[in-house]
Amino acid sequence: MVARRKGIEGGAARGRFVIGTDTGGTFTDITVLAEDGRVFIDKAPTTPRDFSTGVLDAVDKVSRSMGLEPAELLGRTHMFKHGSTVATNALITREGAKVGFITTKGFEDTTLIMRAIGRVAGMGEEEIKHQATAVKPEPLVPRELIRGVTERTDFRGTVVIPINMEEAREALRELVEQGVEAIAVNFLWGFVNPVHEQAVKTLAAELYGGRDIYFSFASEMCPVVREYARSNTVIINAFLGRTVQRYIDRLETKLTGAGHRRPLLLMQANGGVVHREELTPIGTLGSGPSGGVIASKFVADALGHTNVITTDMGGTSFDVGLIVDGHWQYLREPVVNRFHITWPMIAIESIGAGGGTIAWIDPVTGRLRVGPKSAAADPGPVAYDAGGTEPTVTDADIVLGLIDPDYFLGGRMRLHKAKAEQAIRDRIAGALGMDLTEAAAGIYDLINSHMSDLIRKQVVTTGKVPEEFVLYAFGGAGPVHAAAFGSELNIGKIYVFPTSAVFSSLGVATADVIHTRSLSYRYMMPVKPAVFNARMAEIEKELARIMAREGFTRSQVRFRRTFYMRYRRQLNELDVEVPVKTYGPADIQRIMAMFERKYEDVYGEGSAYREAGIEVISFQVDAIGRTPKPVLRTYPRAGARVPQAAVKGTRKVFFSSAKKSFPTTILAYEHLRPGNVIHGPAIAEAPTTNVVIPPEWRGRVDGYLNIELSAR
Repeated sequence: MVARRKGIEGGAARGRFVIGTDTGGTFTDITVLAEDGRVFIDKAPTTPRDFSTGVLDAVDKVSRSMGLEPAELLGRTHMFKHGSTVATNALITREGAKVGFITTKGFEDTTLIMRAIGRVAGMGEEEIKHQATAVKPEPLVPRELIRGVTERTDFRGTVVIPINMEEAREALRELVEQGVEAIAVNFLWGFVNPVHEQAVKTLAAELYGGRDIYFSFASEMCPVVREYARSNTVIINAFLGRTVQRYIDRLETKLTGAGHRRPLLLMQANGGVVHREELTPIGTLGSGPSGGVIASKFVADALGHTNVITTDMGGTSFDVGLIVDGHWQYLREPVVNRFHITWPMIAIESIGAGGGTIAWIDPVTGRLRVGPKSAAADPGPVAYDAGGTEPTVTDADIVLGLIDPDYFLGGRMRLHKAKAEQAIRDRIAGALGMDLTEAAAGIYDLINSHMSDLIRKQVVTTGKVPEEFVLYAFGGAGPVHAAAFGSELNIGKIYVFPTSAVFSSLGVATADVIHTRSLSYRYMMPVKPAVFNARMAEIEKELARIMAREGFTRSQVRFRRTFYMRYRRQLNELDVEVPVKTYGPADIQRIMAMFERKYEDVYGEGSAYREAGIEVISFQVDAIGRTPKPVLRTYPRAGARVPQAAVKGTRKVFFSSAKKSFPTTILAYEHLRPGNVIHGPAIAEAPTTNVVIPPEWRGRVDGYLNIELSAR
């Protein structure tokens, strides 16, 4: 009998608070949701040497701003949800386990040969252009730690050659003797029939069940087609397993010691949280940025927006996601640290474009470049006065007057404008023959162009244009730049929120419990409805068992189904969300029509060609268990005139779009009221971000205290 977890049945929270935290590259953000709808936010510097320290620092800061001791806040917390960059950092720095890999004999070199695109996967355009940099990534498992075992099932799952168990035993023994800390297993067609992988799993348990060795099996994790990405998935999961688990141990120990009494919920990149017993380590890759998309979906539902561009500009990166027709999208085959994987991740594309992104002069061309390298949290921008010497976007923003160095983090952290000026003057302005302001404006313009280019690339894949979307700007640096990169895309409305600076942690706090399962099998349409009904029942039954362990009954779980479909002989599929029901013949025809509508949306009217034949390649099912949500508070409407209490004064600010400086009204965001209209040039300052409203723009405060920016 499965014991249900208490307090996550989808009803009202029994505790007083829900906490969401997100460790970013520069700051660790925290959002606290109270039962009465109040939202408390704060942030603390990220502590890369031990991320859990930064999390506890953030708890300390927000609790004291609430008038509570940290122990009281944690003791009254119903759910503590956490998104982390631990896995991402471990993968980037290669500080994971020593991994061995077992696969079908004859396919030992698959991960080394890669696919043709593997040579440049995850690289920027500039890197791809140069032969010196367009090289394959170093494999996570070297050839000497890869073993092949004789076995073969065909694509239908029929055993053609039984597994040679003596070879499997020898492979395990040799890898363990070479000191591996984790072993990944992926047989060629094991995802169709897992019998051989299960035999290796049983053998490994017999031989090494008492050893601290982390095992990862493809047939359990990712039973989907394409062996290269599948191999990478189990290898990376094995590589990260011990690192992620040890971090969770440290964080749980510290939280418990500080007063928290409930299980920790971990954010995954599929958009949901899970308990650690159900956690798959690779799922935590990109978990922080996915929080921003979740928060956007939550707010979009309240505001009635169905097409949203989500933009998260923090200290290190710029992350773009899309909500199309009311739903976020999944990446079909994500690229992480230059490796294709097959794991459900919200479709988010990132570039090195944040407040800490470094500006530099290309020694070959003599041109100004910005990114992708970042000063990150340590040492940070030059203005932080923590040892940084390379000028960054934040330094340029200070020089232009967009950021008040005396009011950074609400005045808790004083920045050094003179040092920022000197760095830009010495490193950029002098080399380009520009004055200081021109050089800072060049940095500002270039980073905005990078961001608008990324957005345009993302939107075009949907068959829509940017003008059909509203744009949400969040992250600490996002509202400073949003009007600039939004204007390049002719986007009519941009929204900035009181929680923009910690939006990803808001998303983590509002995240539901979600488990996702994928399965590959090729069907030519139309098929008998019973075939799909049986497949869906099989997947959803497995997910229901997992959700029961999470504390949900079957009736409390909502399912979402996605079919990956294409025309026969095509290489790429489109994802089609289909109804959750028992299918009949008419439903099969309806699903085919849905695919063809989406095909024409993406590739143009008249491009559909049913005569080619329609195939379903894979299925994906999300099981969703709702967690308590905050009620967004609305505030009484005031007049259009900004209250005098909100006016802090004026300062001279250079606006690149107008190519000159203006006396600019400086406002205190917390004193703005619904109905207020702000005519640019103006800057609304909050302790955690600045909302920049250029001369040609205006802002309107809505009932939720969001600022809606639009060009006049």
